[in-house]
Amino acid sequence: MTDLAAELRDIERKLFEIPDEKVAQLTLLIERSRAVVLSAAMADAALGALRPRLVKTRPPRHLTLQRIFCHPFEDLLILPEDNEKQFGRIARSSLAPCWDFVLQCLDQAAVKELEASLRQSPAPALGTEADPRIPRFGATLWSIAARCLREQTSRADTDPAYRAELVAKLGGETVLLDLVDMMGMLELAGPLEELRTQLSPKPVGKLLDEQIEAIRDAYVALCGSGAGLPGYMIAFTAARMTNPFQLLPVFDTLNDLPTGIAGLTPGQYVRRMISGDSKRFFKTIGRSDPAKMDDGNIAGMVDDFVRMIGRLKADGMADGPQPEMDAAGAKLRQMVRAGMLDGADSKIAAALAAPAEGSAGGQASYDAKVEAENRIYAIQKVARVAGEIGAEKDVGDALKSLAQQAEQRGAALIADIKAGKLNAQGREAAKQQVYGAVRLLELVGGANAASRLMRDGLAAVEKMPG
Repeated sequence: MTDLAAELRDIERKLFEIPDEKVAQLTLLIERSRAVVLSAAMADAALGALRPRLVKTRPPRHLTLQRIFCHPFEDLLILPEDNEKQFGRIARSSLAPCWDFVLQCLDQAAVKELEASLRQSPAPALGTEADPRIPRFGATLWSIAARCLREQTSRADTDPAYRAELVAKLGGETVLLDLVDMMGMLELAGPLEELRTQLSPKPVGKLLDEQIEAIRDAYVALCGSGAGLPGYMIAFTAARMTNPFQLLPVFDTLNDLPTGIAGLTPGQYVRRMISGDSKRFFKTIGRSDPAKMDDGNIAGMVDDFVRMIGRLKADGMADGPQPEMDAAGAKLRQMVRAGMLDGADSKIAAALAAPAEGSAGGQASYDAKVEAENRIYAIQKVARVAGEIGAEKDVGDALKSLAQQAEQRGAALIADIKAGKLNAQGREAAKQQVYGAVRLLELVGGANAASRLMRDGLAAVEKMPG
């Protein structure tokens, strides 16, 4: 295991020196090894090391029937949340039991024939955006699997005993609900493939006018075709967006069309998707460990949280995830206090008191100043939105205290210069300390206080001997 870890570290160091062809060979070899149970963990670790390069090189992946089966709903996959079913999403943990169930239901001779054809089909060229084998083989597999699952789930809906048997076989009620969602996506696999080209590459940022038109046209056509439940197209579209709030005006204009769920309009469908995703985001905050996060990451999480609740409130959706939102806000308050504010004074003081660059402690001085500046930037970023997490007073008091301390330290530095305590270091070293003190005072106390310190500090330096 140690040798493997060393090899993976070596791959990561040389990741972008490896030729594209070698990356493709490694990827195929690693993915094939997943078929061996003992190699699954090693395969995942190796793919993790290669992942930054896979984005650039896009080598052909080892294609299996399971990968083809999952393709229509791969955008909906999430990590499971406390075994809860999230609307419009599918837990990754449901993939294996659902695929095993599908395999058992299919004609085994047809499966073997399809697998043989897949093995003989050549992989696409290196760098190809999409694998043409997926829709070619998927057209057959998706149709057969969807019909099979429709029969099984329909029977479960009318036969409580069979439903209980199916739940036990799959491993839980949530897995059965995920299986129903898989079926719904498989039934729309054809139209989704056409829309996928309009919404690629993912994640989709700002929707273009032609993309909005494509979404509307596809949904209208789907509702008129009578094929499957149209709402699954909404789930697919929302899952590919970085900002699904953009879809609200799109689908609100289609509220006279069905979704396949009684009483749920297209606009409401999008809102339920967003509400579920926001709940998951808030729960992720609750599981965060501030001890493993730097100041910038905590500030970024606060900013993301505030942006999310702002959009939810603006669109009237804050009530749904309110408990999770409140818990996340409380966790962020604790993270800001413990991870950013506690000890901030001592870090700033250490940076101001550190020796000048070029002296024996020059690197330590530089590191201390960088750490202090990063902490101040993070606190100021949080200060702009602190009221949204109930930390306005804590952050305001911290910044006020830091400004007072920076001014006091700056005044003490000037006094030391005037008293001749920095004469041995020389004018240049003293000037560097003045610049450092001015920089930090500017960050926490503003430009006016910093200008005064600069003027008085440089005047004192000019009077130093030599």
